[in-house]
Amino acid sequence: MHILIADDEKPARGELRYMLGQLAATAVYHEATNGQEALDWVANEPVDVVFLDINMPGVNGLAAAAAMSERPDPPLIVFATAYDAHAVRAFELAALDYVVKPFSEQRLAQTMVRIRQALAERGTFEERQKALKGYLETAVTANDPTPPRLTKLWGSRDNNTRVLVDYAEIAWLEADSKKVYLSTTAGEKLLVRHTLKELESRLEPHNFLRIHKAYLVNLNQIAEVVPWFSGTYQVRLADAHRTEIPLSRQYAQTLKQKTGLF
Repeated sequence: MHILIADDEKPARGELRYMLGQLAATAVYHEATNGQEALDWVANEPVDVVFLDINMPGVNGLAAAAAMSERPDPPLIVFATAYDAHAVRAFELAALDYVVKPFSEQRLAQTMVRIRQALAERGTFEERQKALKGYLETAVTANDPTPPRLTKLWGSRDNNTRVLVDYAEIAWLEADSKKVYLSTTAGEKLLVRHTLKELESRLEPHNFLRIHKAYLVNLNQIAEVVPWFSGTYQVRLADAHRTEIPLSRQYAQTLKQKTGLF
């Protein structure tokens, strides 16, 4: 079993690691000092369980958990929190479990029982992950009514390596043969496990716009709009290949309103 402890406070990580070590001596332990480090671990190393502190600088525990829940092989999430009982009850509905600081050995023992049961019955975990994802989309904490949302998207390479791509590094997304791909500003094409409609609502607040039924474009990456034929246009991007994407009449008016085009 691989266990990742993510907390920006070293004493808290040390205490939790020591206490877990008494309960699961054969487990392999890793540590992360913030949410981004936790995401990097999960993306590149085998991780079965993540103990996530909520209040971390940068990418907080909620945002990190949201990104992890989108993976095809998401780890079990246990929130490690000092929040009040009301927040803890909300976390309990979505995550596998929670532990409250200062940690209790008896409470951690109960958590380890749940973890072992969940890992033994991994096939039943999908429903809980859906609940976690749904909760995280609307999560509000007492101390931060608008917790930062992760502005990154998971993409898959041909060798099944998962890459977390910042929205600003996405040039466009396209639907092709019932699959959706993102193309980065560096020229890499990655498979995305979402529909274009889902991505449209997610990315629209970040200057992405649907310009064709099969294309969603980063407005910051548009270089030109050029005439095509029969009164139609092509959107030319600022990438090295000057990629051209058709601008559908259906979406032209929206692009005009967003950018003052024409």
